[in-house]
Amino acid sequence: MSRTVPSPQAIKYLRRLCAIESPFATISSRPKPTQKPFRCALSHPYCSRQLSTTAIRFQQAHSQPQTPSPQPTETISPVHQDPYLPNITNYYTLFPSTLPRGPPPSSPFDINLPHLRQEFLQLQSKYHPDKFPSGTTSHQKSLALSSLLNTAYKTLNDPLLRARYLLLENYGVDVTVEDNSTHAGLTDQATLLEVMEAQESLEEATSYEDIEKLMQENVPRILGAEELLGKAFAEEDVESAKRECVRLNYWRSLQGALREWEPGKEVRLVH
Repeated sequence: MSRTVPSPQAIKYLRRLCAIESPFATISSRPKPTQKPFRCALSHPYCSRQLSTTAIRFQQAHSQPQTPSPQPTETISPVHQDPYLPNITNYYTLFPSTLPRGPPPSSPFDINLPHLRQEFLQLQSKYHPDKFPSGTTSHQKSLALSSLLNTAYKTLNDPLLRARYLLLENYGVDVTVEDNSTHAGLTDQATLLEVMEAQESLEEATSYEDIEKLMQENVPRILGAEELLGKAFAEEDVESAKRECVRLNYWRSLQGALREWEPGKEVRLVH
């Protein structure tokens, strides 16, 4: 399976920022909580630190420097203090107007995509790197924030990428790793037979009319998988969510192969 991640440069830069204290933090002397810390919003297994640190240096350009507390027992609470910067806890908190309740199960799996795009464009305009002098710290941090916004929008805008992100972010399940034990047994026999039949139909197609018919037959499969994904995330049914994510990837792969079909050209499904 393919995955959507930031560019290697963005990953390297954001990982370096993850080592710095968050600008959104409040300090208390309470013991460290047992609650699981927020996972990195990059949705990438190689960057699992808290993403609330991504905008630290960007924040410093718009606020007075603060003296860090030296006590080793102090804990950091993820409280968003500066209204100028977005909350980068995860992809959902980046878009508070469109997704005020955060990820499922608190909100539906389906997203109002026109509203998401409108908010994304507003955020990109607000934090655009051109607003800051080139070579300055503020400019570098705005580049990192812009990269994060782009990746978050691309992920949430696509149901398949959104499902993969939620499985990894909320449950630590990466269905894109084909040799991972969590990937085994996710496809039932009926689905495998249906995929094989679709592959045979694709190989036997001889005209664009055949392809158009196959594409029309495949649309309900895609919509059905997306609907079942929404139900699975609402009920926090991880096994069903994993299974439907794999099924959706099959049908999306088939649709892509059908679009690329040409007479005499061999097209194989990529899972």
